[in-house]
Amino acid sequence: MPFFRKDPFGRAWVLLSPERGLEPSDFGSVAPSDERSRLSPGGEGVGVEIAAVRPASSQAGGPDWRVRALSHPAQLVSARPTEVDAGDSLFEQAAAYGYHEIIVEHPDSRKRLETMSSEHLTEVLRFYRERVAVAAGRPGIAHVQLTRSVGRAAGAVYDHPHAQLLAVPVTNRWVEEEVSVAAAHYREHERCLFCQVLEREIAARQRVVTQNDAFVAIAPFASKTPFETWILPRHHGSSFASVAANTLPALAEILQKLVRAFNDALDQPPYNLMLHMVVEEGRPDFHWHIELLPRLTNQAGFDWGTGYFVNPTMPEDAVRFLREALAMQEVRV
Repeated sequence: MPFFRKDPFGRAWVLLSPERGLEPSDFGSVAPSDERSRLSPGGEGVGVEIAAVRPASSQAGGPDWRVRALSHPAQLVSARPTEVDAGDSLFEQAAAYGYHEIIVEHPDSRKRLETMSSEHLTEVLRFYRERVAVAAGRPGIAHVQLTRSVGRAAGAVYDHPHAQLLAVPVTNRWVEEEVSVAAAHYREHERCLFCQVLEREIAARQRVVTQNDAFVAIAPFASKTPFETWILPRHHGSSFASVAANTLPALAEILQKLVRAFNDALDQPPYNLMLHMVVEEGRPDFHWHIELLPRLTNQAGFDWGTGYFVNPTMPEDAVRFLREALAMQEVRV
């Protein structure tokens, strides 16, 4: 069975899953095309259907779904808690208990986030919110992670549009770091760090890529990778599970604009989309957000050795490129 081990030199937990083994994508090889996708209606199938958006007259597991969640075939964690030696303060372990789902976003494997209708993408986002809420509400869950990987270089196993949801009983290193810094800022200033940064960015406009009534997309001041872009809600909220339903069309709009801008400016790069949130709703010190990372560079020995991220592209320059691509979208429309 899989299990977690705590890094004694830092905050990170490592998920050890020896049963999974190595996959072709782990070696950087090109996986076969998903021309006959196993995730499509009528395909071979991947996992057991957990939930779906489908007509009321449709039966679970039937082919007439619009969005659905399946048990993930990799099963990195087990929904049944297992006995694991907890170790001690130096070598700490924990059972890899949790939930791992694959969310299939469209019946048509040829669709992409940027090419599906805005109405369908809004439906996908609503389904995300429901699955996140279910996962966050389960006992013993400390972290819920929703990710999208597009392209082999970004770690995608399927070409079919999909996301992964992972709910586990241990914290996430990167989110925990944000939580710690934001909590310290709130204790000192009694203000949300994210809200304060957002106010400054909107006022300066130097690193704002695009915005609408509900969301703002910015290039972070200290972007770790070229063209890294964050989407933050204007209204404070700590969990995506509590996002207002009437703002989801605006989120769909800004997501599609950004991915199309990436495609135009960077020639359809592989990318990762990651949701950062906490499971506790109503926290005043944390602000949920989405991070989009085009995969344009690799970390070298210097990056790993120093812990610094070496970014060859100034975020302000990245914003100018993306704004130009967005302007061209408007011209085409």
